[in-house]
Amino acid sequence: MQLAWTPELRRENQQFSSPRFTELSPVAESGSGESPLVTVTPFDRAVLSWNGEGSWRLEMRLLVNGVLSPYFLLGVLYGTRQRSASLSDTMGLELASPAPVTLETDTLVVKGGQKATGFQVRATGEGNLRTLTVAHYRRDDRRYTDRPVVAGAWGTTLPVPERAQRDVEDRAIGGEVCSPTSVSMVLEYYGSRYRTIDVARAAFDPEGRLYGNWPCNTGVAARLLKSVGTGKAGWSAVVKMTGFNEMEREIAARRPVIMSHRWERGDLSDAPVSRSNGHLIVAVGFTKEGDVVVNDPAAKPGMVRRFYRRRELFRTWQERGEGIAYLLHRL
Repeated sequence: MQLAWTPELRRENQQFSSPRFTELSPVAESGSGESPLVTVTPFDRAVLSWNGEGSWRLEMRLLVNGVLSPYFLLGVLYGTRQRSASLSDTMGLELASPAPVTLETDTLVVKGGQKATGFQVRATGEGNLRTLTVAHYRRDDRRYTDRPVVAGAWGTTLPVPERAQRDVEDRAIGGEVCSPTSVSMVLEYYGSRYRTIDVARAAFDPEGRLYGNWPCNTGVAARLLKSVGTGKAGWSAVVKMTGFNEMEREIAARRPVIMSHRWERGDLSDAPVSRSNGHLIVAVGFTKEGDVVVNDPAAKPGMVRRFYRRRELFRTWQERGEGIAYLLHRL
């Protein structure tokens, strides 16, 4: 069966409103098909994430200088298990590609200072593939603000339960599970309580052998949100934020934000470890002065709640990192 797509991309009513984000909706539950070619403002990074169940092979290619790259395998779902692509899945295509596009773990990257101007997604399989989302962005697209933009964000702290990743039920992986620990905290905030180890096992990427694959974590989050309460589908995605304005919008709507950042020694006051090449935390609010209230899973139990200086966290999130965030919405 040929997989169809909604005639219009969901840009006006999608869960995250941003020119760096596009949501697509297949309209069949099995088959194979390509999305329309989506043209957007120039970008040099793209992350595909998904909400759904079943068995699916998910691929994406980019348009660079008027030339489409080969498809890169970005996700394979087998029932409740999922994984990202491995290098062996795409190496032959990558070497043959007329466009300077490579796959780095979970992100398509345009090399040589060039920019992509479009993308196309292909899905093959069966089950309930509700949405595919694409964060398409420039790594240096960021803007620092030191004044509130969204009413109701500064001075708000959401009651997100605290978890320390070293408390995971398998202590041998305690240093590797900041991402599923952060997801677990937000799931519990929404009333979906799961053991950290169960979320970690569901999100594990066996090809990359890591627990921090971005789309694997958001895909698991959407599925686990769906399985409790009203039974309505949960929604989750990897997004690119350019600064705190977009985060304020989420906090004002009483939705925590999981953010990915990295830092060197001296970058981040009161950090539980001196440096990190990649770490996930949960932004749960803002102080009245605009600093960021977080649950940091790297901290010791009882010390997970932290207050990070606004300018310092902007640097570790947007300048050292790429401004990536996970959004989890109960629909």
